[in-house]
Amino acid sequence: MLIGKSKGLPGEFLLLFTILIWLLFFLIYLGNRNNKLNRWCFISGMCFSMGVFKEYLYFTLFPVLSSNYPWLMNETLSYTIYSVLTAVMYYYAMPSAVVFALYFRNLDKYRPRLFFWLRIGVFIPAVLFGLRYPYTQTRYFQLYDYVYYLTAAAYNWLYGIFFTYLIISTLRKERESVTYHQKRLVAFLTLIPIWYELLSAFLIHALRIKPLFKLWQGNLFIILLLLVYYLYHAFNEGIMGTKFVHQAYDWNKEGRLINKSAHFIRHVVKNETAKIEWCANSIQNAEPPVSQEIDDLVQIIVRSAQHLNDYMAKIKDYSDDIILEPEPVDVKKMIETCIQDVRLLKPGVTFQTNFISDKPLYCDYKHVSEVISNLLDNALDAMGEMGTVTVTYSAPRKHGYACISITDTGSGIPSSQLSNMFDPYYTTKTTNHHMGLGLYYCRNVMHKHGGTIQAESQEGYGTTITLNFPVKNGTLNKRRD
Repeated sequence: MLIGKSKGLPGEFLLLFTILIWLLFFLIYLGNRNNKLNRWCFISGMCFSMGVFKEYLYFTLFPVLSSNYPWLMNETLSYTIYSVLTAVMYYYAMPSAVVFALYFRNLDKYRPRLFFWLRIGVFIPAVLFGLRYPYTQTRYFQLYDYVYYLTAAAYNWLYGIFFTYLIISTLRKERESVTYHQKRLVAFLTLIPIWYELLSAFLIHALRIKPLFKLWQGNLFIILLLLVYYLYHAFNEGIMGTKFVHQAYDWNKEGRLINKSAHFIRHVVKNETAKIEWCANSIQNAEPPVSQEIDDLVQIIVRSAQHLNDYMAKIKDYSDDIILEPEPVDVKKMIETCIQDVRLLKPGVTFQTNFISDKPLYCDYKHVSEVISNLLDNALDAMGEMGTVTVTYSAPRKHGYACISITDTGSGIPSSQLSNMFDPYYTTKTTNHHMGLGLYYCRNVMHKHGGTIQAESQEGYGTTITLNFPVKNGTLNKRRD
């Protein structure tokens, strides 16, 4: 029987088919390269892809090469390559899939000795098969030895049944486990293409249904759908260790400016904080010991440097890429710590606190404390050597907003500037160490918390900045971006 003589997909589609398979299984591998499940899923997928790749090479690429470059490709070499790739797919794809299923069942953890021998044993028939039907001659056996095809079909079907048993029994056994949902996604991803291959290729060829010899190429559409399926779950709850996170930013406006400076800022801050910490440690370890007053100042320096390091560690590719680690926060303690760090900057300024509620706030401590410190610094800059800063905290019982407001008695902000004050790089300060990113950052932090930041000001009378955290049933509403 002349397998390969019936009409199939054009060579370009076979190449596309191969690339889609490679793309899907490379994504799976890259999802977690250290995970044995991902590795063996990748190995099995690569073995299966040889069934398509050999068709493209043998019927599309090799004829062109042999015609134009006979010294590079001839009929014997193309025949041998086709045979070897066929053997890889026929003999090793399903054993590799079974090893994947053994890891899927966690047999390596619960029955390590049995797992060790099974992992070796599943490849023994493949080796024996190769000895009986040499790898370099599988094309000949396909065409002229019907017993060979029946044997190969039975071989792959037995592995397919064992593979399916391992997958299904694992799902039934672990249906109450925390990993059940993920494993169900993986089962769907693997069982469908394998059984389509077993039915459309091995069964149809074994039954000699010649009009359907190329039905296996319908796996192109299944792989395409599975790639969409994989990407969909990767962008949502994640699958096989891969989770893509979409974070939107205004690439044609302010985001573009932030992009350019983000890496530079991180580099500069890292270098400068290292110098600050080294100087602070030198002062602390000086002989004779420094006075208590100096030591208190050094402690502020050390805390500030550490705070900068912690803050910069959370900023990744873009300066507006803020990752929250929310937890119940004692707001009173957080505010008092922030005030303690800035109080010595202007001894003539009085700080007042008004805690209307003692309810913890579920938020990211580091980012919110950074926001408060930013606003306190701005309040001090807005005043001379004398004045009052009032910090107020209130929280609802159930629904509403938890609010932190900071009021200063400074010079106030002109109404014409209020609409721009949260824009990046916008600043009215004349000193060169102000980059105009502070309030922009504060706005982004509140946005990530699902909240808002508001400014009220009157020239000559001071400014109030209010942070509003949405609360439902006593807990911060979690925003999903």
